[in-house]
Amino acid sequence: MDLTEPKYLNADDILKHPNFSRGREAHIKAILDFYEFEPSLIELMLDGGRIMVYAVAMALWGGYHEDDPDSAPTISRLKKTVGLFDVASPRQIDLIVARFVHVGHLQIKPAPTDLRMRIILPTPALIEHDRAFIRAHYAALAEIAGHDAYPLPLAGDLAFLKVMRGAWIATLESMAKEIFTENPSTLRFYAASAGMLMLMKLVQMQCQIGEGWIKMDYTDFGRRFAVSRTHVRTLVKTAATAGEIQIDAQGNLRLRPELLAAFDRNVAGRMALLNRAHASAISRLKRPPSAD
Repeated sequence: MDLTEPKYLNADDILKHPNFSRGREAHIKAILDFYEFEPSLIELMLDGGRIMVYAVAMALWGGYHEDDPDSAPTISRLKKTVGLFDVASPRQIDLIVARFVHVGHLQIKPAPTDLRMRIILPTPALIEHDRAFIRAHYAALAEIAGHDAYPLPLAGDLAFLKVMRGAWIATLESMAKEIFTENPSTLRFYAASAGMLMLMKLVQMQCQIGEGWIKMDYTDFGRRFAVSRTHVRTLVKTAATAGEIQIDAQGNLRLRPELLAAFDRNVAGRMALLNRAHASAISRLKRPPSAD
């Protein structure tokens, strides 16, 4: 299989690409296909803290080598890395890890080289989910960069997944700056339970009707994303107060252009970082073993 490194696209390149809307549509559909009406998996996307614990746990697993204690995925490394995003306190991270262990997403075990050290690893079930999750993300990116550019992730190659996740951790500081701290409109949705999933659904609906009004069913949204009707209404009203959503006299919604633009920057930034991680992973896979 050809492992030629693809041309790197940054977030601006992706936003300006004529196929960006197709990539955004594919990205939203893939994520919603995973999580709508799936409360056990929504655990992974419930809020910014859980999203980042899931992502960082996979990244630490990707960079972990049993013969290198410095690469061990310890709770302290997890907390330090998730802390870059300011989406969960150390105590909240402990609670999220405990919950993920309880529902079968993570496992805590002694390190092979030091039985006194506890490391956090994804379960086989989470690795399989992540393989499909990452494949879906690259399918969206392929709408922009071309399907021939990503043969390994699109095939669900497990060796690629591990190396790419390990490479992805090097992009996290950029992710914290480019996607989170410099794009505050989306932070409200990351902070709310199932907020980003609900925003994706709203963007999908808005794109389908253009500048029309969305007929909002709070009960339906609650069922889709395992939250209460009151929670959905509160999030929408808070966003409306901030000027990000319009609500008419009948209770219908319309997303403001500023919120749609913020969402697009978020998607383009994550696509760009995946593209960067892909290039790094391909380089590492092509490197002879003696070079490591």
